[in-house]
Order: sequence, then structure tokens, then C-alpha cells
Amino acid sequence: MAAMFPDGIHADGSVYPIVPGGYAVVGAAALSGAVTHTVSTAVIVFELTGQISHILPVMIAVILANAVAQALQPSLYDSIIRIKKLPYLPELGMGHHE
Repeated sequence: MAAMFPDGIHADGSVYPIVPGGYAVVGAAALSGAVTHTVSTAVIVFELTGQISHILPVMIAVILANAVAQALQPSLYDSIIRIKKLPYLPELGMGHHE
């Protein structure tokens, strides 16, 4: 984005600069949310950075990454539990009877 718009984005008579660090934070939050299958990483990012202005992109990225990761693979925590053969509760879906 910074290479495509070196002067920033011009809208409504004002210039919005492109901050590459913001994109890096959103990507890091999405990656950690996808690996752990949790949305709480977005809250951790807000507390670490102190930037509440990035709430919408971070939340969207974390929720989308979490949805894709849940559809494709088990979470990191579930994988560790299965590898170490620790006892865990099975997943119970809605209307699932055994």
C-alpha cells in the first residue's frame, strides 16, 4: 500500500498517510488468532499497542483468519494435547447424541 500510494490516500480534502506498521500489526494478530483459534488475541493487540483506532481492521482480520483456520485444521492447543496423549473433552456439536 505504501508503494502504491506514496503520498497517502486523498479523501474528502484530507490526506490519510499509509503506515506499514499498522498492516504488520493486523497481520500478526490474524496469524496468532488463526494458530490459537481464539479471538482474544485482538484484545491483547489492543492492550499492547494502545491503538483503539485499528479496532475494525484487527477484528475483521482475526475473525476471518480464525474462521478459515477452524475449517482447515485443529488448533495448536488441541494438537499438543493429542500429541502428548493427555485426556481431553470430545467436541460435542448441537444435536449430537452418542
